[in-house]
Amino acid sequence: MADSNNKMAISTSEADGQYKAGIDALTKGLHIAFILLSCLIAFLIIWYFTGGGYYEVKPQENVIVERFGKVVEKHDAGYYWSFPYPVSKIIRIPISKQTLTLSSFWHKSDVKAVKGEQPPAAAAGPTLSAGKDGYLLTGDANIIHNEWELVYSVTDPMKYYLKCLCPSEPARFDETIINPVSRKPIGTRGPRTLIQALLENSVIKVTATQQVDAALYKKSSDYMAEVRGMFEKDIIEWDIGIKVENLNLKSNTAPLNTVSAFQEVIDAELQSATEKENAKAYAVTVVGDADSEASRILADAKVYRTQIVSDIEAEQIYFKKILEEYRKNPRSVLIALYTDTVSNLLENVKEKYIIPEDSNGSHEVRIMLNPEPRYQKKDK
Repeated sequence: MADSNNKMAISTSEADGQYKAGIDALTKGLHIAFILLSCLIAFLIIWYFTGGGYYEVKPQENVIVERFGKVVEKHDAGYYWSFPYPVSKIIRIPISKQTLTLSSFWHKSDVKAVKGEQPPAAAAGPTLSAGKDGYLLTGDANIIHNEWELVYSVTDPMKYYLKCLCPSEPARFDETIINPVSRKPIGTRGPRTLIQALLENSVIKVTATQQVDAALYKKSSDYMAEVRGMFEKDIIEWDIGIKVENLNLKSNTAPLNTVSAFQEVIDAELQSATEKENAKAYAVTVVGDADSEASRILADAKVYRTQIVSDIEAEQIYFKKILEEYRKNPRSVLIALYTDTVSNLLENVKEKYIIPEDSNGSHEVRIMLNPEPRYQKKDK
């Protein structure tokens, strides 16, 4: 009995010792865990207030900082520090050139036919498909389709973010709005959606004032310039912090079932313009030739007039000299003039004999007939 009591006392003391050792080991482990956790918390606190708030702003972007949901500052390219999330929120806004393609007014089913990938008759239907094909109405109640390509850049990131209903990450696509009842998407909301809506508004307004032939081919450059002018005016009025870099009319066409008719009109107008240009060129040639001929005739007339005047002046001088000599010695001058006149009259006569006038008849005149020829033919 005593032996059993001693054994029970020994086992109880051994159990107490093991329990105490376990408690000591657990306490030591918890103490170590507490120290490690305290170090981790201290490290995180230090990191939170030092390296955790540093961020880089790249050259092609700006950063807007929100603190407790309120915009407090904007940064350009460089390195900055701010309280990390959830105290502060870093919003990166791209300021490089961005491209937006407007296809709201383009027909969807006839694209291959327009590009020549298949005949128009295979793709074009008798009417436009409502809700699928886009179109525009011109001022003369005609239909056209066009696509636009807009290139813009952000000049004021603060206005761009605050006034354009930007999503939390503006570099991504606009936020899609879901119908709470049908759970189907009903549209988007964001800067690109707003810019596209403003561009659509400008295109619709300008197209409604245009004639179909002017918008399609006659004055398409003026049409595009007018759309750009109105769009830039709207951008300035809305003051959303963007700048239009370029606005290009990417595609422009009539409905496909009328394209051939428009092409015939275009060809006829081109032919008419060609004929008019040829007529103008011919008129220029004829007028030039006439002016040249007139100039030649006038030049010849001036030369002839100068020659005649010179001859008359020479005759006048000669006549005056003869008159002066005649007044001095009339008989000698008359003989000289007579001799010159007879010589001129008988220029083609081989043998000439001039008998001077003798009132007394005392002179003897002998004439040799059939004189020896001056030139003898050589014997063969």
